[in-house]
Amino acid sequence: GTIEPMVNEGRTSTNAWCGDKCNTDPVARLISERIEQVTGIPETNSEHLQILRYEEGQFYNFHHDLIETDFDRPTGARILTFFMYLSNVEEGGGTRFPQLGESPGLTVLPQKGKALLWPSVMDHDPLVWDPRTHHAALPVDKGIKYACNAWIHMRDFKTQHEKGCS
Repeated sequence: GTIEPMVNEGRTSTNAWCGDKCNTDPVARLISERIEQVTGIPETNSEHLQILRYEEGQFYNFHHDLIETDFDRPTGARILTFFMYLSNVEEGGGTRFPQLGESPGLTVLPQKGKALLWPSVMDHDPLVWDPRTHHAALPVDKGIKYACNAWIHMRDFKTQHEKGCS
């Protein structure tokens, strides 16, 4: 089947989900295994990898990765985001966290091979979202940014997703 493009004024990048054949690719498997090693959370708790492409001028406005309605689903909510930069960008394209660091916040510049890990929920209560991790993908000024998201849930995501319960 095909999927019609979705237009969103707050997010202008393009993306693809690493499912089916991509999910069994040796490189994708290594990435997923490495994320499991770093986080100590089973790979099955992660959504399929989302591959992102930002061309010049493209961005994603400030947002939070937590989807509160997921709390009541079998997978539980997204508790962590593992974000990987897959390319260098000549100018711009950073990830800004306005609540971290001093004004205007912490900005991490894209660098191929760099990875970020941040929580969506509070450590002391995983049913409370962490307001510090609102973030934005700043516009790419020059070049193309490739990146990859892995959203990690409280419980097994992949089995529930296969059943249509995610």
